[in-house]
Amino acid sequence: MTGPFKVLIVEDEKPAREVFKQMIAQENGCFELVGEAVNGKRGLELCKEFHPHFLITDITMPVMSGIELLEELKQLDQEMPETIILSCHKDFHFAQKAIELGASSYLIKEDCLIQETLLTDTLKNFIPRISKREEDRQKLEAAERNKNAGQPEEGFDQVSPLNTIMLNVLGQLKADLAVSISLEDMAAKVGYSIPYFSSLFKKTTGQTYTQYMMSMRIQAAKRLLLTTDLRTFQIAEQVGMENYRHFNKIFKRMVCMSPKEFRQSHHPLSSSYQQESP
Repeated sequence: MTGPFKVLIVEDEKPAREVFKQMIAQENGCFELVGEAVNGKRGLELCKEFHPHFLITDITMPVMSGIELLEELKQLDQEMPETIILSCHKDFHFAQKAIELGASSYLIKEDCLIQETLLTDTLKNFIPRISKREEDRQKLEAAERNKNAGQPEEGFDQVSPLNTIMLNVLGQLKADLAVSISLEDMAAKVGYSIPYFSSLFKKTTGQTYTQYMMSMRIQAAKRLLLTTDLRTFQIAEQVGMENYRHFNKIFKRMVCMSPKEFRQSHHPLSSSYQQESP
């Protein structure tokens, strides 16, 4: 994708907003201003309408702040724009909260007004990420059209848009099994909103994110029960379930027997397995 990239400015101070608009206009077609708003509430409406690639928003605004705007955007069933948060002062708390909510960068407003290219240079840094995401989405839409037209669906051993995104996700989940990676964190890593990523994940695996993670953990636990002499609580920790009682409960519900019973049923003659306490 070569542009122009859609930009939305949410800024309650008109002089600053006019300067930012001029900076965007001077980029010779690289960016297109699709809207401007004086508060987060109006900015949210414009985001829903125009789906901008970039969102430039102040933090402190009437009606709805920039932080509140980000919180609302994360709940939408659409991709998060690359968001540049502007603040009148350096505040680590605000910066940390903004990054947690998916902001791409946190800039001091005065710096942007003084340094003529700071804002647009910051936007340009994220163009490759937008282009890659756009390419993946187009391939995904093409795959969906082929599927709906009755053409064979590509398998996971072939190159497809689902592979590009989801195989990396599934590979990371498997590699980091002992680490609890939340749906929100994973969605942020691939640059999708939580609802969109959740829908894509279920479409790919046939399970919700939580169901898939639990199934993968129980399968790994079964392998460890059969191939090691680790105690059950140690196995629970290795598959990312530190709550031993919760692990036992989930395992029994999914396998229809306790971890100890599962191990003994496959190693009936092994005294080391039989002597393990529940």
